[in-house]
Amino acid sequence: MISSTSDSNVKNLSRSRVDSDEFSLKIKFSKNKKVDTQKLHAYDIKKYVNPDNFNFSEDMQELIPKDTPPFYDNGENYVERIVRALGYFKQCACIGPSGTGKTHIVYLVAELTQLPLWEINCGLQTSAYDLFGRYIGLGKENWIDGIITSWCRHGGILYLDEANMMKQDVATKLNPILDARGHMVLNEKDNELINRHKDAYMIISMNPFSSEFTGTKPLNAAFRRRMSVWLNFDYMSVDNHIDEKEINLLLERTGVPRDTATSIVHVAAKLRQEYKNGDLPYGPSVGDLANWARIIADGASPVDAGNETLVAMTSDDYEIQDEVRKIITSVDWGITTTSNDPKELIILAIEKSLLEIGKPDLNKVKERLMDDYNRTLADCYDEPEFLSRILKDIYGKAHVTIIDSIKKNLGNMTSSQPIQKFLEQIAR
Repeated sequence: MISSTSDSNVKNLSRSRVDSDEFSLKIKFSKNKKVDTQKLHAYDIKKYVNPDNFNFSEDMQELIPKDTPPFYDNGENYVERIVRALGYFKQCACIGPSGTGKTHIVYLVAELTQLPLWEINCGLQTSAYDLFGRYIGLGKENWIDGIITSWCRHGGILYLDEANMMKQDVATKLNPILDARGHMVLNEKDNELINRHKDAYMIISMNPFSSEFTGTKPLNAAFRRRMSVWLNFDYMSVDNHIDEKEINLLLERTGVPRDTATSIVHVAAKLRQEYKNGDLPYGPSVGDLANWARIIADGASPVDAGNETLVAMTSDDYEIQDEVRKIITSVDWGITTTSNDPKELIILAIEKSLLEIGKPDLNKVKERLMDDYNRTLADCYDEPEFLSRILKDIYGKAHVTIIDSIKKNLGNMTSSQPIQKFLEQIAR
């Protein structure tokens, strides 16, 4: 027999055998763990759960998450604290509003520890048969383990999302696994007793019971006391607290200008506070903000991009959607460009000023320029008199308010000589 094994990084051995009348050859091929060492070094977890100590089968390796983005917090060291809880107690709970990164961090912990992840959404009302197992076909010849039974036999992390929507019969069957007994009894399979695998860990997550989530209920005391550690999660930016790391995260993921990323986070902070106050049904996550920013980066205005993403996502209720729009438009978006071209700056300022009134107004001005003078907004930089006439015709004396808005949106760029000249001509 020829065999090859590596050091502690060996994760699994696959075998190949060749037989003939003359000789027999069996070869073992080692497969190394695909651990992102740079990511692993960013977190001090090995003293609690060392990924080098695990050796799962190839099928189990498929359940280990890959390429999970890093988790940013405000110095709470959530990753290390979760792994510490798993190392000492084998289970813990994460509690906080939707969008605060609870599921994200569980995936990251599973990847860092190189533990297979068994995920269950308790809000889907999955039956106990699906979770623990059942016979298929006629008779008792063919038994299939459910997710929880498979986890108990083979190890890994069992992740119960929305745990406070769990059915009571499921929680009751979990209790003996999570306490000193450390086993489960399969009543459905002739009372088979299965001892909890030595590398079987559990993480639950849930929204606070006080939040506006249909179907949530307090966890019963028996199950709750089995969760040895409870970690509270919150948004990075809420109300008047703005976290620079969240702004930097948007810059890295989407490439929008910093002032735009800052405004996006300010809107999110207000929406999240409204959610926590009970006035909105949802608070946006970092992922939601990244979606919004990507649409902006593609050329849409922040207001239009917000309508396509945050507004409709928050609720189907028109009144709630209007409330979200008001918060989006309450932020000073400025000129979202890094260009120093006076023409581009002026066109963007005009568009923003008209959008602040409403998209129909912007479209009306564009249509009148084309119908009356065969001109576009881009032409107005060299021929501002056409825009001046249209604004006076549509808004009368109120056109001066729009000109003031254009000046405001240009900010300190009004000191530029070409921009000063344009503003003087449009105000005539």
